[in-house]
Amino acid sequence: MLFSEILAAIRFDAEPDQARAREDAGAIRTSGELTVTDDWSQGRATYGGLVAAVGNEVMRKLVPADRLLRSLQTTFVGPAGSTTWRLKAEVLRVGKAVTLARCDIIDAGQVAASLVGVYGGPRSSAVEVRPTAGTPARGVDAINEVRFQPGLAPNFVQHFAVRWAEGAKPFSSSARTPSKAFIRHRDTAPLTESHVVGLIDCIPTPAMSMFKERAPASSLVWTIEFFEHRFDFPPQAWWRIDTDIDAATSGYVNQTGVLHDPDGTPVALTRQLVAIFG
Repeated sequence: MLFSEILAAIRFDAEPDQARAREDAGAIRTSGELTVTDDWSQGRATYGGLVAAVGNEVMRKLVPADRLLRSLQTTFVGPAGSTTWRLKAEVLRVGKAVTLARCDIIDAGQVAASLVGVYGGPRSSAVEVRPTAGTPARGVDAINEVRFQPGLAPNFVQHFAVRWAEGAKPFSSSARTPSKAFIRHRDTAPLTESHVVGLIDCIPTPAMSMFKERAPASSLVWTIEFFEHRFDFPPQAWWRIDTDIDAATSGYVNQTGVLHDPDGTPVALTRQLVAIFG
């Protein structure tokens, strides 16, 4: 199934009353379910970017659109398989400018992922700091696209186009090397906020390039912080994610990334805690 088809397939038990989410946090809840196909698998779990995007999409049913996604934190409690998930979301707090919501994704009766979204409207401020855009050594047109190899790459990779601008290949026993990759959905549906959430995580941790042989890795906690909210680019436009390792100790990797939109503007920060097994 295409990414847009997955999001459209979310079935709610009852249509959420979004208007009430502006005033009464405690009573604003929704639930539903979603069946996920195996082409989105990542080892024994479903691709984490899809998990986060689904959680955001469900919370969005409770949060008015004029409150923009500022932060999305996903804790991967256990593997969410290629099955039917139960989805439960609620608004935790409604302030004058900020709404906080939570979503649990449940597989086989167990919580597989728990998400907290922070959605806020704009406020006037004397402080205005814009991040500096990085520049890759090569432009996207000069780079060959990574070919999906069934059986060697996780199934979900087939849904994304990736061109590596900088960084070592996975399992190449390289020294620590920051990565820069151009990325986009293969789905030609119009981009949404949740599409961009799902796109950010489509490349592996740079730690994999340091492995001597094939070994798994698993995200434990993933946080995205948006500071720009333009998503009206054409589906075929290339975004770019720059990622580096902050630390790697005792089998855990701390890493930071910056997402750039197709105009080259930094639009989001991403941080992950990743467990590695090699």
